[in-house]
Amino acid sequence: MRSFRRSVAAVVVAMAAAVAVVPSAHAVTPAACPATAVFETDGYQSGESLANWNRSGFNASPPAGWQIVQVPYYAGVFPIVDRQALDASVAEGTAKLERAVRDFHLACPGSRLVLAGYSEGAVVAGDVLRTLSRGTAIPHGQLAGVLYGNPRRPFGDGGLGGVAGGIETNVPTVLPGVTMYGGQDYGDLAVRNVCNENDGICNSTNMITNLAAFANGLAGYAGGDHGYDLDPARDLGTGLILHRQPPRVGYGPPLPLPVGTPWQIQQLLGGSAGRAELVAARDGLAALVGTDTIDRLTAASPWYKVIAAA
Repeated sequence: MRSFRRSVAAVVVAMAAAVAVVPSAHAVTPAACPATAVFETDGYQSGESLANWNRSGFNASPPAGWQIVQVPYYAGVFPIVDRQALDASVAEGTAKLERAVRDFHLACPGSRLVLAGYSEGAVVAGDVLRTLSRGTAIPHGQLAGVLYGNPRRPFGDGGLGGVAGGIETNVPTVLPGVTMYGGQDYGDLAVRNVCNENDGICNSTNMITNLAAFANGLAGYAGGDHGYDLDPARDLGTGLILHRQPPRVGYGPPLPLPVGTPWQIQQLLGGSAGRAELVAARDGLAALVGTDTIDRLTAASPWYKVIAAA
Protein backbone atom coordinates (compact mmCIF):
# COMPACT_ATOMS: atom_id res chain seq x y z
CA MET A 1 0.00 0.00 0.00
CA ARG A 2 2.82 2.40 0.86
CA SER A 3 4.45 1.66 -2.52
CA PHE A 4 1.13 2.31 -4.29
CA ARG A 5 0.77 5.70 -2.56
CA ARG A 6 4.31 6.68 -3.60
CA SER A 7 3.47 5.79 -7.21
CA VAL A 8 0.31 7.89 -7.16
CA ALA A 9 2.21 10.83 -5.66
CA ALA A 10 4.83 10.56 -8.38
CA VAL A 11 2.15 10.63 -11.09
CA VAL A 12 0.51 13.70 -9.51
CA VAL A 13 3.83 15.58 -9.41
CA ALA A 14 4.60 14.62 -13.01
CA MET A 15 1.17 15.81 -14.15
CA ALA A 16 1.59 19.13 -12.35
CA ALA A 17 4.98 19.68 -13.97
CA ALA A 18 3.55 18.95 -17.42
CA VAL A 19 0.95 21.75 -17.30
CA ALA A 20 1.96 24.31 -19.95
CA VAL A 21 -0.42 27.17 -19.17
CA VAL A 22 -1.69 28.24 -15.77
CA PRO A 23 -3.91 31.20 -14.84
CA SER A 24 -2.20 33.96 -12.89
CA ALA A 25 -4.06 33.16 -9.67
CA HIS A 26 -3.06 29.48 -9.72
CA ALA A 27 -1.07 28.44 -6.65
CA VAL A 28 2.28 26.94 -7.61
CA THR A 29 3.78 24.30 -5.36
CA PRO A 30 7.56 24.01 -4.96
CA ALA A 31 7.44 20.50 -6.48
CA ALA A 32 6.05 22.01 -9.73
CA CYS A 33 8.39 25.01 -9.92
CA PRO A 34 9.76 25.43 -13.44
CA ALA A 35 13.21 26.63 -14.45
CA THR A 36 11.51 29.58 -16.19
CA ALA A 37 8.06 31.09 -15.78
CA VAL A 38 6.93 33.40 -18.59
CA PHE A 39 4.14 35.88 -17.81
CA GLU A 40 2.11 36.87 -20.87
CA THR A 41 0.12 40.08 -21.36
CA ASP A 42 -1.68 40.87 -24.61
CA GLY A 43 -2.70 43.95 -26.58
CA TYR A 44 -5.71 46.03 -27.49
CA GLN A 45 -8.99 44.05 -27.45
CA SER A 46 -7.08 40.85 -26.57
CA GLY A 47 -6.05 41.62 -23.01
CA GLU A 48 -8.63 39.26 -21.55
CA SER A 49 -8.53 36.51 -24.19
CA LEU A 50 -4.76 36.62 -24.86
CA ALA A 51 -5.70 35.69 -28.43
CA ASN A 52 -2.37 36.76 -29.95
CA TRP A 53 -0.39 34.62 -27.52
CA ASN A 54 -2.74 31.67 -27.88
CA ARG A 55 -2.25 31.71 -31.66
CA SER A 56 1.53 31.65 -31.30
CA GLY A 57 3.78 28.69 -32.00
CA PHE A 58 5.46 29.40 -28.67
CA ASN A 59 2.27 28.70 -26.72
CA ALA A 60 1.54 25.64 -28.83
CA SER A 61 4.89 24.13 -27.93
CA PRO A 62 6.79 25.93 -25.15
CA PRO A 63 10.41 24.91 -24.53
CA ALA A 64 11.17 22.29 -21.93
CA GLY A 65 11.39 23.83 -18.47
CA TRP A 66 9.20 26.84 -19.37
CA GLN A 67 5.81 27.38 -17.74
CA ILE A 68 3.35 29.87 -19.19
CA VAL A 69 1.41 32.12 -16.82
CA GLN A 70 -1.26 34.18 -18.55
CA VAL A 71 -2.31 37.47 -16.96
CA PRO A 72 -5.64 38.72 -18.35
CA TYR A 73 -6.70 42.35 -18.00
CA TYR A 74 -8.98 44.71 -19.92
CA ALA A 75 -6.90 46.36 -22.68
CA GLY A 76 -8.56 49.58 -23.80
CA VAL A 77 -7.16 52.83 -25.20
CA PHE A 78 -9.80 55.29 -26.38
CA PRO A 79 -12.38 56.81 -24.00
CA ILE A 80 -16.08 55.93 -24.44
CA VAL A 81 -15.31 53.52 -27.30
CA ASP A 82 -13.53 51.25 -24.82
CA ARG A 83 -14.89 50.31 -21.40
CA GLN A 84 -11.66 51.65 -19.88
CA ALA A 85 -9.27 54.09 -21.50
CA LEU A 86 -5.52 53.63 -21.62
CA ASP A 87 -4.54 54.86 -18.15
CA ALA A 88 -7.10 52.74 -16.30
CA SER A 89 -6.40 49.67 -18.44
CA VAL A 90 -2.64 49.85 -17.92
CA ALA A 91 -3.15 50.41 -14.19
CA GLU A 92 -5.32 47.28 -14.00
CA GLY A 93 -2.83 45.26 -16.01
CA THR A 94 0.23 46.34 -14.06
CA ALA A 95 -1.43 45.62 -10.71
CA LYS A 96 -2.43 42.11 -11.82
CA LEU A 97 0.91 41.34 -13.44
CA GLU A 98 3.03 42.59 -10.56
CA ARG A 99 0.96 40.58 -8.07
CA ALA A 100 1.27 37.44 -10.21
CA VAL A 101 5.05 37.82 -10.52
CA ARG A 102 5.59 38.50 -6.82
CA ASP A 103 3.35 35.60 -5.77
CA PHE A 104 5.12 33.23 -8.13
CA HIS A 105 8.51 34.27 -6.77
CA LEU A 106 7.36 33.61 -3.21
CA ALA A 107 6.24 30.11 -4.21
CA CYS A 108 9.23 29.40 -6.50
CA PRO A 109 12.17 31.57 -5.40
CA GLY A 110 14.62 29.81 -7.71
CA SER A 111 12.69 30.21 -10.98
CA ARG A 112 13.67 32.72 -13.64
CA LEU A 113 10.79 35.12 -14.35
CA VAL A 114 10.30 36.45 -17.89
CA LEU A 115 7.69 39.18 -18.49
CA ALA A 116 6.53 39.00 -22.11
CA GLY A 117 4.10 41.58 -23.47
CA TYR A 118 2.63 42.37 -26.86
CA SER A 119 1.46 45.87 -27.89
CA GLU A 120 -0.48 47.41 -24.97
CA GLY A 121 0.60 44.34 -23.02
CA ALA A 122 4.19 45.46 -23.65
CA VAL A 123 3.38 48.75 -21.91
CA VAL A 124 2.03 46.75 -18.95
CA ALA A 125 5.00 44.37 -18.82
CA GLY A 126 7.52 47.17 -19.31
CA ASP A 127 6.02 49.26 -16.53
CA VAL A 128 6.20 46.31 -14.12
CA LEU A 129 9.80 45.62 -15.13
CA ARG A 130 10.60 49.26 -14.34
CA THR A 131 9.01 48.90 -10.89
CA LEU A 132 10.83 45.63 -10.15
CA SER A 133 14.14 47.12 -11.31
CA ARG A 134 13.88 49.68 -8.51
CA GLY A 135 13.44 47.12 -5.76
CA THR A 136 15.30 44.13 -4.35
CA ALA A 137 12.46 41.74 -3.50
CA ILE A 138 13.31 39.68 -6.59
CA PRO A 139 16.99 39.29 -7.59
CA HIS A 140 17.53 41.21 -10.81
CA GLY A 141 19.43 38.32 -12.36
CA GLN A 142 16.23 36.25 -12.23
CA LEU A 143 14.15 38.87 -14.07
CA ALA A 144 13.95 39.46 -17.82
CA GLY A 145 11.56 40.95 -20.32
CA VAL A 146 10.65 40.56 -24.00
CA LEU A 147 8.38 43.27 -25.41
CA TYR A 148 6.81 43.17 -28.88
CA GLY A 149 5.42 46.22 -30.69
CA ASN A 150 5.86 48.36 -27.58
CA PRO A 151 4.11 51.78 -27.68
CA ARG A 152 6.59 52.93 -25.00
CA ARG A 153 9.78 51.65 -26.63
CA PRO A 154 12.62 53.98 -25.60
CA PHE A 155 14.23 56.20 -28.24
CA GLY A 156 16.82 54.40 -30.35
CA ASP A 157 17.53 53.08 -33.83
CA GLY A 158 14.56 53.69 -36.12
CA GLY A 159 16.12 52.46 -39.34
CA LEU A 160 16.17 54.68 -42.40
CA GLY A 161 13.82 57.20 -40.81
CA GLY A 162 16.27 58.10 -38.05
CA VAL A 163 15.91 57.96 -34.28
CA ALA A 164 12.51 56.66 -33.18
CA GLY A 165 10.68 55.32 -30.19
CA GLY A 166 7.20 54.05 -29.44
CA ILE A 167 4.20 56.16 -30.38
CA GLU A 168 4.04 57.43 -26.78
CA THR A 169 7.37 59.20 -27.39
CA ASN A 170 5.92 61.07 -30.37
CA VAL A 171 2.24 61.89 -29.80
CA PRO A 172 1.57 64.39 -26.97
CA THR A 173 -1.20 63.91 -24.44
CA VAL A 174 -4.42 65.30 -25.92
CA LEU A 175 -7.17 63.39 -24.07
CA PRO A 176 -7.86 62.89 -20.37
CA GLY A 177 -7.29 59.30 -19.35
CA VAL A 178 -4.94 58.69 -22.29
CA THR A 179 -1.60 59.91 -20.96
CA MET A 180 1.49 59.58 -23.15
CA TYR A 181 4.35 58.74 -20.77
CA GLY A 182 7.26 58.47 -23.20
CA GLY A 183 9.88 55.73 -23.22
CA GLN A 184 10.38 53.19 -20.46
CA ASP A 185 13.48 52.70 -18.28
CA TYR A 186 14.28 49.15 -17.19
CA GLY A 187 17.28 49.87 -15.00
CA ASP A 188 19.76 46.99 -15.00
CA LEU A 189 17.27 44.32 -16.09
CA ALA A 190 17.76 42.34 -19.30
CA VAL A 191 14.90 43.59 -21.46
CA ARG A 192 14.52 43.12 -25.21
CA ASN A 193 12.27 45.23 -27.41
CA VAL A 194 11.28 43.61 -30.71
CA CYS A 195 9.95 45.97 -33.37
CA ASN A 196 9.18 45.94 -37.10
CA GLU A 197 10.57 48.90 -39.03
CA ASN A 198 7.13 49.62 -40.55
CA ASP A 199 5.30 49.34 -37.23
CA GLY A 200 4.38 52.88 -36.23
CA ILE A 201 3.32 51.74 -32.77
CA CYS A 202 6.87 50.86 -31.69
CA ASN A 203 8.85 52.64 -34.44
CA SER A 204 7.29 56.10 -34.50
CA THR A 205 9.61 58.57 -36.22
CA ASN A 206 9.52 62.26 -35.34
CA MET A 207 6.48 63.53 -37.26
CA ILE A 208 7.91 67.07 -37.43
CA THR A 209 11.26 66.23 -39.03
CA ASN A 210 10.18 63.14 -41.00
CA LEU A 211 6.46 63.10 -41.71
CA ALA A 212 6.83 60.56 -44.53
CA ALA A 213 8.51 58.06 -42.19
CA PHE A 214 5.82 58.67 -39.57
CA ALA A 215 3.18 58.09 -42.24
CA ASN A 216 4.93 54.87 -43.26
CA GLY A 217 4.53 53.60 -39.70
CA LEU A 218 0.79 54.24 -39.78
CA ALA A 219 0.49 52.59 -43.20
CA GLY A 220 2.42 49.65 -41.78
CA TYR A 221 0.01 49.34 -38.89
CA ALA A 222 -2.94 49.38 -41.29
CA GLY A 223 -1.18 46.79 -43.46
CA GLY A 224 -0.43 44.26 -40.74
CA ASP A 225 3.12 45.19 -39.72
CA HIS A 226 2.08 45.35 -36.06
CA GLY A 227 1.91 41.53 -36.13
CA TYR A 228 4.74 39.46 -34.61
CA ASP A 229 5.96 35.90 -34.23
CA LEU A 230 5.80 35.86 -30.43
CA ASP A 231 8.65 33.74 -29.06
CA PRO A 232 10.26 35.09 -25.87
CA ALA A 233 12.58 32.09 -25.51
CA ARG A 234 14.16 32.93 -28.87
CA ASP A 235 14.21 36.69 -28.30
CA LEU A 236 15.66 36.88 -24.78
CA GLY A 237 18.39 39.47 -24.40
CA THR A 238 19.00 43.18 -23.98
CA GLY A 239 18.33 46.12 -26.28
CA LEU A 240 16.48 46.26 -29.58
CA ILE A 241 15.74 43.85 -32.41
CA LEU A 242 14.56 46.01 -35.32
CA HIS A 243 13.27 43.91 -38.21
CA ARG A 244 14.07 45.75 -41.45
CA GLN A 245 11.23 45.97 -43.97
CA PRO A 246 10.67 47.48 -47.43
CA PRO A 247 8.76 50.72 -46.86
CA ARG A 248 5.05 51.04 -47.65
CA VAL A 249 5.46 54.80 -48.13
CA GLY A 250 8.59 56.21 -49.68
CA TYR A 251 10.76 58.12 -47.20
CA GLY A 252 14.33 59.01 -46.40
CA PRO A 253 16.35 60.30 -43.44
CA PRO A 254 14.94 63.09 -41.26
CA LEU A 255 15.44 66.78 -41.89
CA PRO A 256 18.55 67.97 -40.01
CA LEU A 257 16.58 70.20 -37.62
CA PRO A 258 17.16 70.36 -33.83
CA VAL A 259 13.46 69.84 -33.08
CA GLY A 260 12.04 67.25 -30.71
CA THR A 261 8.86 65.27 -31.20
CA PRO A 262 5.52 66.87 -30.23
CA TRP A 263 5.62 64.74 -27.07
CA GLN A 264 9.06 66.13 -26.18
CA ILE A 265 7.87 69.67 -26.86
CA GLN A 266 4.97 69.12 -24.46
CA GLN A 267 7.31 67.76 -21.78
CA LEU A 268 9.45 70.88 -22.15
CA LEU A 269 6.73 73.53 -22.31
CA GLY A 270 3.73 71.85 -20.70
CA GLY A 271 0.04 72.41 -21.32
CA SER A 272 -1.12 71.97 -24.89
CA ALA A 273 2.36 72.48 -26.37
CA GLY A 274 3.01 70.05 -29.22
CA ARG A 275 -0.67 69.77 -30.12
CA ALA A 276 -0.45 72.21 -33.05
CA GLU A 277 2.46 70.19 -34.48
CA LEU A 278 0.42 66.99 -34.13
CA VAL A 279 -2.56 68.54 -35.93
CA ALA A 280 -0.33 69.81 -38.76
CA ALA A 281 1.17 66.34 -39.19
CA ARG A 282 -2.23 64.65 -39.04
CA ASP A 283 -3.63 66.95 -41.70
CA GLY A 284 -0.80 66.01 -44.05
CA LEU A 285 -1.17 62.23 -43.71
CA ALA A 286 -3.86 61.58 -46.31
CA ALA A 287 -1.69 62.96 -49.09
CA LEU A 288 1.01 60.44 -48.16
CA VAL A 289 -0.94 57.28 -47.35
CA GLY A 290 -4.26 57.79 -49.18
CA THR A 291 -7.79 58.06 -47.86
CA ASP A 292 -8.34 54.27 -47.87
CA THR A 293 -5.53 53.83 -45.33
CA ILE A 294 -6.91 56.69 -43.23
CA ASP A 295 -10.31 54.97 -43.26
CA ARG A 296 -8.76 51.67 -42.12
CA LEU A 297 -6.86 53.43 -39.35
CA THR A 298 -9.99 55.27 -38.23
CA ALA A 299 -11.87 51.98 -38.00
CA ALA A 300 -9.18 49.80 -36.43
CA SER A 301 -6.50 51.82 -34.64
CA PRO A 302 -7.22 53.33 -31.22
CA TRP A 303 -3.90 55.17 -31.47
CA TYR A 304 -5.00 56.86 -34.68
CA LYS A 305 -8.28 57.79 -32.98
CA VAL A 306 -6.19 59.66 -30.40
CA ILE A 307 -4.35 61.49 -33.19
CA ALA A 308 -7.63 62.29 -34.95
CA ALA A 309 -9.09 63.72 -31.71
CA ALA A 310 -6.35 66.34 -31.35
